[in-house]
Amino acid sequence: MLRDGDVIVLFLLIVVILSLMARKWKKSEPRPMVRQSDRPIRGDIPDLLERDGYEVVAAKQRLPLRIQVGDKGYDSRLYADFIARKNGKYYVVILAKAKKSLRLSGAAVRDRFLGHVFAFQAAGVLYIDPDQETVKTIQFEVSGIRYPRRRHLLSHLVMLIVGMLIAIAAG
Repeated sequence: MLRDGDVIVLFLLIVVILSLMARKWKKSEPRPMVRQSDRPIRGDIPDLLERDGYEVVAAKQRLPLRIQVGDKGYDSRLYADFIARKNGKYYVVILAKAKKSLRLSGAAVRDRFLGHVFAFQAAGVLYIDPDQETVKTIQFEVSGIRYPRRRHLLSHLVMLIVGMLIAIAAG
């Protein structure tokens, strides 16, 4: 039979389990690895981005990298001219350079920008040609990857609750 406090303990246990489930299901968007500027960023490029609906949140980002090849280590860095935000998503802004033009092919774009997207944890790249005042949005979609199937937490919790109810009813 039920003792004093059994129902309260069962209720508290269910609340804890449900809160853990809610926290697991609530996934937040990854935030980019940047230091946002406290002051407004001014200039031609931020104005161009603002006309397209972007908010420039940081300028001149440098991400240091340590690369290990066998026993030898190398230091490098990854640069971004700006970081912009639109609809809650962050984009790495790269300015076109006269001596390093962009060849529009899948392999060239991947080799040039995919590292930026992963390293800065961004939704994509905004490639800007300041001379022509054009903004090209570059986004990557990785498909064909299979992840091992994980057991669902919900099924385990349902069985736990059913077991607890059976134990209370039998006790």
